[in-house]
Amino acid sequence: MIFEAVKDSVTLPAAAREYGFKPNRANYISCPFHSERTPSLKLYERSFHCYGCGVGGTVIDFVAALFGLSPLDAAKKLNADFGLHIDDTPPDRKEVERRRQIREVRQLFDGWREATLNQMDAAIRTANQADYNDLSDSEVIAIRYREAFEYWSDVLLRGDLSLQMEVFRDRREVERLCRMILQNTPTRSKAV
Repeated sequence: MIFEAVKDSVTLPAAAREYGFKPNRANYISCPFHSERTPSLKLYERSFHCYGCGVGGTVIDFVAALFGLSPLDAAKKLNADFGLHIDDTPPDRKEVERRRQIREVRQLFDGWREATLNQMDAAIRTANQADYNDLSDSEVIAIRYREAFEYWSDVLLRGDLSLQMEVFRDRREVERLCRMILQNTPTRSKAV
């Protein structure tokens, strides 16, 4: 069905950019559905949520609300605007299975990406909070790789799929570095 194919093919940040929005570093935009001074609408890969007015949903819901369209017309608009060439005739069983597998792989990748981003954030914090007068081995590694962690984080948050796949291909090294830092990071007590 066209709905699943469109949702599988178009991310929320890509749709927002296509329709004139510029997500900030954390993938927030000013909500087009209510007045506000600071961005409160968070764009996730497959969904959105406005923390100001509570509206949320999928990429189809976003486009439907943005342009006052029915869900079917919003899906057709995305299909046309992104040149997806999705036929809205019912798919055969093989196609349904293929799309199910793609969704599962994306869910697994999204889970890995979220966990890896959390680990890299912790590694960056370790580097930023290091006491340069008394560095542990893990803090030295964290400092040495801080720029790499920042680059990889940026790619996983905002990079296109090909760049994200490069980080994923190097995942064993990224995970190894995070483990080396996080398993051996000393807890520092602050003098009062």
